[in-house]
Amino acid sequence: MEAVKGAFVDSDVIVVVTDLFGTVIPDDLLFRKVAETNKTVVVVVNKVDLADRVTDTTETKASKGEAGKALKFKRTVKISSAVRKWRTLLPNALVVLPITASNGGTDPGVVALRTLLLGGPDVPGTFRNLGRPVEGMFRSGCKTVTDEEAKAILPVGPPLYDEDALTDRSERFFASEIIRASLFGNLGKEIPYCCEVRIAQFIEPKPNEPKQVIKITADICVERDSQKGIVVGKGGQKIRDVGVDARKELEEFLQGKVHLSLHVKVDKDWRKDEDKLKAYGYLK
Repeated sequence: MEAVKGAFVDSDVIVVVTDLFGTVIPDDLLFRKVAETNKTVVVVVNKVDLADRVTDTTETKASKGEAGKALKFKRTVKISSAVRKWRTLLPNALVVLPITASNGGTDPGVVALRTLLLGGPDVPGTFRNLGRPVEGMFRSGCKTVTDEEAKAILPVGPPLYDEDALTDRSERFFASEIIRASLFGNLGKEIPYCCEVRIAQFIEPKPNEPKQVIKITADICVERDSQKGIVVGKGGQKIRDVGVDARKELEEFLQGKVHLSLHVKVDKDWRKDEDKLKAYGYLK
């Protein structure tokens, strides 16, 4: 939340990301600031592919008499009602944009958002590709957002980095993020949020070494012993799966052979320890 508050102060645009079923926390101070700000606000309503239905799991009988589960859909939130709700909550928002992020970068809503924030070209055209406008998408009296309005969202300024700069992060940082991505892919649910990946060793081979292998040792820190068991898995299978996937991604990223060694450690309640959060880069 400290990071969020800092971003609120430094930002030029505030993008409120919610979903079709999202609600506002009553008397939330941060949301009140968003409602009262003079900055440009864009509301993104995700998961609109779930409009008019939610999943209701009910017990049924399978064909062979065994117990099974079937999915039954029932009508629920409409896109139009969700858009109107957020227009009422944030009447000054530049646009309330319905998207389906799971469709990837080619989703019409994602394309419209990207084009809007980049200032064009043809911002109105990307909105037309969404289909018939939903009431409340645009401010009262407005039918779209023009290229000129989009260009004014983000001010023109001097470049923050050299033209040929690819990143301001180290290879160790990307290695830790690739391992974290593998944790999310293999574990799912809430456990990966409790994991912090620290690169203990990152040793590049010397030019004259016969085996050109990058040696990486990483510590995966969890908060409790029970989480350690989940990450390691039965017989160590889960952590092996994480390591195999991460090593493949690391070799592609680093363009070379990688020897990856993973260790799971318990760092009790590290997410509640301010010193640890600073050490891990979450707080300044």
